[in-house]
Amino acid sequence: MTTYAFTDPRAQTVWAPDMFEYALQNSRLTALMGATPDSIIHVNTDLTSRAGGTIIFELKDPLSGAGVGDDGTTSAEAMTTGNMSLAVHERAHSVKSAGMMSEQLTNIRKVDGFRRDAKYRLGVWIKDKVLEDDLITCLYGGYNENSSSSAIETINESYPASNRIYYGGQTITSTPALSTTYSTDAALTAAGSATDHYFGTLVIDAVRALALEAIPRFTPGVFRQNSTKSEKDIRFDVTRPKIGEFFVILASPHQIQKMRAEVGTNGWANMTALCRAQGDNHPIFTGGNVMWNGCIVVEYDRIPKRTGASGTLLAEGFLLNAGRTATSDPCANTRTVYRALLLGAQAACFGWAAYPQWFEDYNNCNKLEVKTDMIFGVKKTKFNAHGGTSAGSEYACYAIDTE
Repeated sequence: MTTYAFTDPRAQTVWAPDMFEYALQNSRLTALMGATPDSIIHVNTDLTSRAGGTIIFELKDPLSGAGVGDDGTTSAEAMTTGNMSLAVHERAHSVKSAGMMSEQLTNIRKVDGFRRDAKYRLGVWIKDKVLEDDLITCLYGGYNENSSSSAIETINESYPASNRIYYGGQTITSTPALSTTYSTDAALTAAGSATDHYFGTLVIDAVRALALEAIPRFTPGVFRQNSTKSEKDIRFDVTRPKIGEFFVILASPHQIQKMRAEVGTNGWANMTALCRAQGDNHPIFTGGNVMWNGCIVVEYDRIPKRTGASGTLLAEGFLLNAGRTATSDPCANTRTVYRALLLGAQAACFGWAAYPQWFEDYNNCNKLEVKTDMIFGVKKTKFNAHGGTSAGSEYACYAIDTE
């Protein structure tokens, strides 16, 4: 292996891209990212090449006029644009060697061994915390460090609007049926049995219909074929052939298990066959993901859950009080709610100002410390109306609470 001295700048420029590439290649959500608004996660990198601390994402409102007929004249229609601002902030983390003797007693020996291990561990941290936890936290509207006035400000969190949460479920018997819908998780878990509120294809159909009837209407994300383009460049090439347009549903392993039980062997085989027919044209069609009614259903283990315990602890409900010290919507005792997510085009926005960089320093002369530092912001898309400053409901993210 080629090695570099501590002061050699190549130690930063060579290792940093490798660390970021590892994070991108191993994140489950990288496949949803793209440089255009028709991507599920819209990535903007404008600030990587110029100064600034805020990125403005725009929504071009459709024209509403009917036009004119034969020889008619009319005034030109004004074009309006919604907007959302995304502030970027710094995020950093580091690891430090325990010392020469500790390295001697492990397989992380010498400077190069520590560098290799640091690259792997920090790459996993970027994947876990930045590319997955931050995104999923802002999408489901969960409690995070920024909500409690921590110094971490890269996550722009907001709880889902009441018209962007589906509280309900279905049975998974031989004749499945939708349950009543509710207005809170407390009401959901207080009614009937958990077996009435499982996740399944009827729930997908119902939420998809709500998304298509929403104002503004949800639109599917565009998926394109893979290319040999470097994974480090997440601004996917829009000239690549289009596979199709799909909604994406991120569901917990528990919810997927219930859906499998509902559809049976033949039904599940048909769903997976629809996905296999896409081949390896896009990384979203891997890992057992399935297709149902224009939705790619992805089993995702970071989908959150809350379980009631006759109290108001944070682990008992999603909606929090004003001080974010307790839940104001607790689940019933022993009942558990899982929050799946239906995502359309531009469900979330990710803004980069500085990709992860690699820095090294020594503590007490001989204890190497490696640090990664970056500037970015993550936000669930909620556009202001043209000329306004108040955000509307989620543009393309629908929470699905089932048992």
